[in-house]
Amino acid sequence: MGHMMVVAVAPADLDLLDALVAEQQDAERRWQASAEDAADIPHLRGAALRAARARIRAERDQRRDDGRHRVTRWRALAPALRVELEAAGMLREWEPVPAGAAQAGQTLGGTGPGGGQGLTGRLCVTLPDTLAVPLHRGVYWTNEPHVTALDAWTERWGTWPHSRATPQALDERARLIGQITTTGTLLRTALKRTLESR
Repeated sequence: MGHMMVVAVAPADLDLLDALVAEQQDAERRWQASAEDAADIPHLRGAALRAARARIRAERDQRRDDGRHRVTRWRALAPALRVELEAAGMLREWEPVPAGAAQAGQTLGGTGPGGGQGLTGRLCVTLPDTLAVPLHRGVYWTNEPHVTALDAWTERWGTWPHSRATPQALDERARLIGQITTTGTLLRTALKRTLESR
C-alpha cells in the first residue's frame, strides 16, 4: 500500500527529477536487453524461458530495491529521504497519529498552496509504507509539543494575525513555528539532496 503526497517544489527541480527518472528508465531498459541477450531469451522455450524471465525480473526488482535502478519518482527520492528521516530521528517505530489530528498540509509553518518562494511546481509521489509511515508519524509526534505550545499561545494572545500580542510574544510565536518540521520540508530537502548527488 502507498501514500500519495503532493508537495510544493520549484518547477526546475521537478523537471530535473523527471529527467533523472527518465535516464534511470533508459538505463534499466538497456540493462534488461543485455540480461535477456546474455540469457539467450530468443532461443529458450517452456520452463527454461519462464525460469530465465523470472531470474531477470528478480534481479531487476533487486536493483530497484537497492537503488541501482531509480525508475520512479519515489525510488529516485527514497535514498535521500531515508537519510533525512534518520537525521531527524524519525526512522523508527511511532505511535499512530490520533484520529482527528491535523494531517499533512495542515501544519503551521507549512508552505501550503500559495506559499510563494517560487514553489509553484507540484511533486506528486506515492511513498511506500516503509517511508510514509515514519514520515507522517514522526512529523506529527516531533511537532506535537510545539503545536501544543502554539495552541497555548493562541489561547493567551488571540488568533494570528489579529492578536493583541506583544513584540516579545510575537518573537516567541515565530520561534515555535521555526521548530516545526513539515513533510514538505523533508521531501524538498530529500529532493535537493537527490539532485545534488546525480
